[in-house]
Amino acid sequence: MILGITGGFGCGKSSVLRFFESRSWFTLDADAVCRSFYDQRNPLLMKCIKDNFGAEMFADDNSVDRKKLATLLFEAPEKMQIITSVIYPMLTAEVDAAIARCRKNNVHGAFELPLLYEAGFEKNFDAVLAIWCPAELRKKHLINRNFTQDEVIRRDKMQMDPDLKLEKADYGIINSGTENDLISQLETLAAILENQFIFAI
Repeated sequence: MILGITGGFGCGKSSVLRFFESRSWFTLDADAVCRSFYDQRNPLLMKCIKDNFGAEMFADDNSVDRKKLATLLFEAPEKMQIITSVIYPMLTAEVDAAIARCRKNNVHGAFELPLLYEAGFEKNFDAVLAIWCPAELRKKHLINRNFTQDEVIRRDKMQMDPDLKLEKADYGIINSGTENDLISQLETLAAILENQFIFAI
């Protein structure tokens, strides 16, 4: 079973990914993969940032000032598209390679991609799981993670409406209660997936 996981900003996707990891599924966090492109100073990405946004996007040690870059990108969708035109092909290659390894080794895989539908990744998976959380609760989670209300609003505008993601997905989890409530739903879902999708090759 190769499962894509998506949902709105701050809805608890990472907690869901950790659950599948605890069941010995292979897991991939697309945000972490994208961060690695910055951390490893990928030449194509570094050139894209310097050519389009200037040297002021870099710190004294020549690393990207990601907070400054994020502020710029989330204020201007057309600038975000410049970055994603470089990152998405690299991310797609990483995801495709990981899926191929899962299928070759008969391993269930869970892939967290916040922009799964926006980037057209849904076709890569046997099924898609959307995590849904009430908007006010999502905002509370994010403010507790030191995001400002303006940052939350700007990032939400860059993503598909969480209600639509839930409607489009094959499976949905409502994350509006306790952690135990979330785990209970996930255990039920995992049992279904592991029994119905036995190494879909």
